[in-house]
Amino acid sequence: MPYYKCTFVNDEGKYSKRVLFADGKEELFHSYHNADEKLLKIRRAFMIDSSTIKLFTRRKISYFDFLLFNQKMITLLKSGISYVKGLEIILRNLKRGTMKEVLTRADTDIKNGIQISDAFASKQIPFQKIYSASLLAGERSGNLESILGRFNTYLEKISNLRRKVISSLSYPSILFIVMIGMVMIILVYAIPKFASFYEDFEAKMPEITLFFISIGEYLKNNIFIFIGLIAAIYIGIRILEKSNPNIIIIDQLKLKIPFIGKIIIENAITVFSRTLAILIAGGIPVPESAQIAVETFSNKYLAAQVKHVPEKIREGNFLSDVLTDVSFIPGVLVEVIRVGESSGNLVDVLNENADSFENSIDAKVSSLISMIEPLLIVCMGVVIAFMLVSVYIPIFSTVEVIK
Repeated sequence: MPYYKCTFVNDEGKYSKRVLFADGKEELFHSYHNADEKLLKIRRAFMIDSSTIKLFTRRKISYFDFLLFNQKMITLLKSGISYVKGLEIILRNLKRGTMKEVLTRADTDIKNGIQISDAFASKQIPFQKIYSASLLAGERSGNLESILGRFNTYLEKISNLRRKVISSLSYPSILFIVMIGMVMIILVYAIPKFASFYEDFEAKMPEITLFFISIGEYLKNNIFIFIGLIAAIYIGIRILEKSNPNIIIIDQLKLKIPFIGKIIIENAITVFSRTLAILIAGGIPVPESAQIAVETFSNKYLAAQVKHVPEKIREGNFLSDVLTDVSFIPGVLVEVIRVGESSGNLVDVLNENADSFENSIDAKVSSLISMIEPLLIVCMGVVIAFMLVSVYIPIFSTVEVIK
């Protein structure tokens, strides 16, 4: 969507200039036909700067930016300003980028008569379907400020959980990559250099040295074949999964990784519970809430097991009864939800359940980190020690031969 430099004038004769996004000039004239300010002039803007580059390199709105936008909107709503007017005020103070593009499109749609909830249909918005449903609930109840506050709380907790998991696993991941890199460099480049040096002497090399030399030579000659083979297998699996949605291989293998698999499952349950809680609290019926909540499962294997949940609820079944048939949902959780349904306290139960699973994830991640870090360091030390020994032993043997 192109940029346009627009010149406005208000009732007091004050001029202002803003950069807007639209499909064409006609759309801009139509959008601001009945606005408080009169649109006088439109000129196509061709600009390439840091914000323009970000527009093409990062199309998704960040959690933090969207959280900040909603917080500003809540403040404006509390002061008595309408949502549409508040959106205009926020847009005037935004720099060019993905956020401004998405909000301008929403502002244009709203002024063209589209509902606020439908105007925010861009996939660039974090948890777009949940946000649209929250806006719909706010429009129906007339309590948009409170609904947006709940969504902000939801977004903050989900983003915090995501940030904790990623930041906690980043260090051992980097350590593992460094370990593999160091081993590969020693095997492929360092040891073969020593091997060529030893060939000029008559000293007999030990078995461990011959073993590492053979591995290094084999990897040096076949490393690109291995990389190509792994890439071909991965691409082949992806193509197979895309051609047949019932075939799920990679996401299923992720769940079989020790510790990581359980963290993935508990994280999915946490997001599912929080999503249900915010939607039901906003007045969205349970079947529609469940339909949106099951779409938060990023793991295709888990998503396939819960895709029948909304339809079963529409048939008249309770949420707890439907979740009983889902293999990865703990039985304790099902019973707690059943109690929440019978007592009419389902929202609080779901939120408490999400908090419980989030604490469990924190404990598992901490335990995993405390176990992986020393294990990786020890493994790296042992492997490199064996390699160094395999290099230095022949040196001593060569010295003896020279003497």
